[in-house]
Amino acid sequence: MGLLSDIDTMGLSRGYQKFVLDLEPVLEDMSARGIPVSPAEHARVTAELLATVAAADAAMQAMVPDACKQVSPSRGYKKLPKDTTGLIQRWFTIEDEQPASMSVGLQEERWCKLKPWKPSQPGLVRYMKHRRHPVPRAFKTDKETTAELELRRLAKSTRDPLYLAVVEYRELKTLLSNHVSNWKPGADGRVHPTFYYETGTGQLGARRPNSMNAPRHKANQGDIFRSMIVPKEGHTLVELDYKSFHVQTLAFEARDPDLLRLGKLDIHSFLTAHFLRLGDAERLIGLADGDLGRRLAAIKREHKHTRDAKVKHALLGYNNGMGYRKCYYQYMEFFENQNESKRVFELLDSLFPRAKRYRKEICDKAHSQGYLISRFGCIRWFWEVYKWSAGKWAYGEDHESALSFFTQNDAHCHLKEAILRCRLNGYDTRYGLINPIHDALMFEVPDALLAEAVPALAQEMERASDVLIDPEVAPTGLSVEVGVSVGKVWNRMCEIDWRNYGSSNSLGVAAS
Repeated sequence: MGLLSDIDTMGLSRGYQKFVLDLEPVLEDMSARGIPVSPAEHARVTAELLATVAAADAAMQAMVPDACKQVSPSRGYKKLPKDTTGLIQRWFTIEDEQPASMSVGLQEERWCKLKPWKPSQPGLVRYMKHRRHPVPRAFKTDKETTAELELRRLAKSTRDPLYLAVVEYRELKTLLSNHVSNWKPGADGRVHPTFYYETGTGQLGARRPNSMNAPRHKANQGDIFRSMIVPKEGHTLVELDYKSFHVQTLAFEARDPDLLRLGKLDIHSFLTAHFLRLGDAERLIGLADGDLGRRLAAIKREHKHTRDAKVKHALLGYNNGMGYRKCYYQYMEFFENQNESKRVFELLDSLFPRAKRYRKEICDKAHSQGYLISRFGCIRWFWEVYKWSAGKWAYGEDHESALSFFTQNDAHCHLKEAILRCRLNGYDTRYGLINPIHDALMFEVPDALLAEAVPALAQEMERASDVLIDPEVAPTGLSVEVGVSVGKVWNRMCEIDWRNYGSSNSLGVAAS
């Protein structure tokens, strides 16, 4: 009874009731409904990937000198093999095979077989040392590492094609073994994930398969994978995705109306103007929404690379609680140097001082009490927000998670509340809710219901929150816009203006 009393006292029981007990039936129905996967497309993609992986492996093997490849047996054949076809000769040190009195640097040439080179960490380190390339070290542990970011950086600095070939090979192998193979449809032409609750941030998770981890941002992989997701006959996929979600929840928590306004319009283009020191950058915030929106759209067109590669990734790191050094390390392929990442972080702090102040206050609070409880009744514990190091306080292991907890939990629980409202209205069944993906919901809608489903779902998801209310920035509750895409195949979705939906034909279904 003491535990239950403490849960009630801390305000956690309502969160457990709503986001566990009330949500469980919706998740079970969604799992039973399943996600459509075309058996024919799955077979085609599997066959193509197997061939592509084999070709990528052959190309990679041709780049690696024999000196970097291991042999079998490890000490060569002691006796002359009857058939030496496919074998090579190599010198082996054989001191430990002789009496101690004879073991003085004795070597012998023996037959052996070259093993295929593996793009594992030991194999890559052997290659780097053979080429006299620096072996990368991890940002936190300072141990040798061959992670993707380090390989991309080595490829750029050494101009050695093997490193990018390894990255591509690994990606293809992961796509084949971790994604495509786990999405093999059952007899009903569907996969049925099991949905569960992530206790850290409040985000939902899925397994067998992990339907929330489908490739997306790497264009080629995402296109290959998503080509398998085809709705059943007479249905259309509808995906509704919250726009600039975490920027807006940060603005809400920081009680910063300027940041919230720009989050709704285009924060990335606004930051780009300041990052590039455009002539009108200082005057942008004073423009009316219409004029500001048009100017930000022009900046997006004219400076797309800087906006999408540098500013967007820096803001993502900022929202996730990173410092500028880790942000650069995480996204170094997008920056010329660490100073570029630092400049975006400094711009954010100078342009939005309320957000800067909030970020410090929330970490101080998490450090002093050891936990944070969100507005939605979710708790997260923190053991090392700050640590005493070299005679001063420094960021600890939990600093990032403390910094981003409220903004992430606000977003995840706002999405879950939208799911619960869909349940209350019967939308989950009528319009076929099949998958929550990060900041989005996906439905498999009967074509006959498409014209009513799109505006109904969009309006429900954009409904103002009855939890995220603040008299200064969201007096009637935070509302976040959604982007809506429709299509007959997941990799060929068309984004539409749902407010001018007209009829099913105007929704772009035929364009799939």
